[in-house]
Amino acid sequence: MNPALFSRLYSTISRPSNPWHWLAFGLSAVYVRGLFLDVMDVDASQYASISMEMLRDGNWLQVHHRGMDYLDKPPLLFWLSASSFELFGLSNWAYKLPSLLAALAGVWATYRFTLLFYGAKAARIAAFILASCMGLLVICNDVRTDTILLGFSACAVWQLAEYLELNRWRNLLAGFFFVGLSMLAKGPIGLVMPAFAVGTHLLIRRDWRGIFRWQWLVGLALTALVLLPMCWGLWQQFDLHPEKLINDRHGVSGLRFFFWEQSFGRITGENVWKNNTSGFYFMHVYLWAFLPWCLLLPGSLWRHIQGLWLALSSTLPLLASTPTTNSMAIEEVTMSHPLNKPEYYALGGFILTFIALSQSQYKLPHYIFITLPWAAVLVATSWKTVGKVLWVLLYFAAFISLLIAFTALFFIFPTGNLIAAGITIAGTAALLLKIFRNPFPDDPEVLAQRGTWVALIFGFVLSFHFYPNLLPYQSPPQAVRFARSKGIPPDKMYFFNSSSHAMEFYNGEIMENLESPEKAQKVAREQGDIWVYTTLDGRKILEEAGVKTEETGQFRHFQVALLKPKFLNPATREERLDTYFLLKILPE
Repeated sequence: MNPALFSRLYSTISRPSNPWHWLAFGLSAVYVRGLFLDVMDVDASQYASISMEMLRDGNWLQVHHRGMDYLDKPPLLFWLSASSFELFGLSNWAYKLPSLLAALAGVWATYRFTLLFYGAKAARIAAFILASCMGLLVICNDVRTDTILLGFSACAVWQLAEYLELNRWRNLLAGFFFVGLSMLAKGPIGLVMPAFAVGTHLLIRRDWRGIFRWQWLVGLALTALVLLPMCWGLWQQFDLHPEKLINDRHGVSGLRFFFWEQSFGRITGENVWKNNTSGFYFMHVYLWAFLPWCLLLPGSLWRHIQGLWLALSSTLPLLASTPTTNSMAIEEVTMSHPLNKPEYYALGGFILTFIALSQSQYKLPHYIFITLPWAAVLVATSWKTVGKVLWVLLYFAAFISLLIAFTALFFIFPTGNLIAAGITIAGTAALLLKIFRNPFPDDPEVLAQRGTWVALIFGFVLSFHFYPNLLPYQSPPQAVRFARSKGIPPDKMYFFNSSSHAMEFYNGEIMENLESPEKAQKVAREQGDIWVYTTLDGRKILEEAGVKTEETGQFRHFQVALLKPKFLNPATREERLDTYFLLKILPE
């Protein structure tokens, strides 16, 4: 790291009088608290369970799930989480730590990318917008492969941008190394998004020599080397065994699945996953995922598109014709040619990726989170001064965010947590006092600080109150902890008429599903007393079959990743809860 750059960064955020210092400290506390929260069913706990199984079996190149061949997600999340388990043991924070570090690397990359083109002030704003948006707060707790994808793809674009500006080999190699990691995280989108960003920039600036650089081939060769271990594992596990039945098909190629079917196949219809979501689905997602900044994004996007149109229609020379070697020089050229933007990576990376992902026939909210860094850059670099319209938009989004936070605190889970309530009220009161004293300052940093303050209050309620009260309704971890308190061995626990990746993760064992009462009775005769985790229907099936059981524990359960209005309403919550049992099956 450049010592002078580090010194400038440290001096801007480390002084106690600097508001950014306290906001960074608060956000850090929120993210650290999230490390220790329970892992959610279904996806996050499934990935944690696969990572645990990988570490146990020692087979790092061929991914298995519950002893069966697994062909869905690339292995990077499993490799990192299994390595963390090896170092720190099986725990919530050990599973989430690698993904959180990758996300923070994405925040740092967003800062450095923006600094390269727009200066320190815009860079700070962009980094805090990304770090404080609801999507990143959620995805660092409910960890998916997209958490790592977001971080490493941002690093890839930053390094490739530095390479094109400074012509340093280390940036080129680092950029394509991160492209490889991004592909290991989520597949070809890890290459496509950086290609969208870099390609848009070069095409708009008419940098034909940059497009056809032979050095790109060296970078792609490095990416291929990064992908080689995964490709070798896929070839051995699937391509050499066409007789295997994978996703109800024979002759499945692991390599073709990774490079085509899992990503592009969702657009062509070749992928079996379809949920017929609207092409506007991700617009709805952004309304909550980019809170409290979501209402600022359309205007920021329009200003960047308008600047692009003016640049393309202008007779002024494009910036590509004016060589620059550092961000200060770039900023000077930009000021002298106001119709030209210094970069188009963020615009291409956001718009083209958003359009491409919107064409998929199967969409989930976290798929679009790869665009969050570039949304942050677009918002942070759109305004030299802030008018009343922007403040009104931010205040409205802030009001919605705080309304959600206070609803969670005093209505959804009114637990009487006086400390959480006191901190939330005090933080909101301090913010309101600042607003009343000076409601419409024209400094973009003040706008960003107040928006981050709102996000901090929301994140505090989320991590210190909402999730700690929500997650106990996810019964599998509670059942495992109860079983430990009763001295029940992990290898004596089974599923019957139920299943849970979270239970396997917290039990530290892949649990067999006993598919019939006869099988349950047979296992009990062979092993002695066993315990099954089952539903109310499962209990009735066992009793009607004459299997002798004793109730060891009873648990109320809700699928916490799929929140419903009736569950969120305390008056109707009981209607949405299922009952699960830990039953002891006695040998005949």
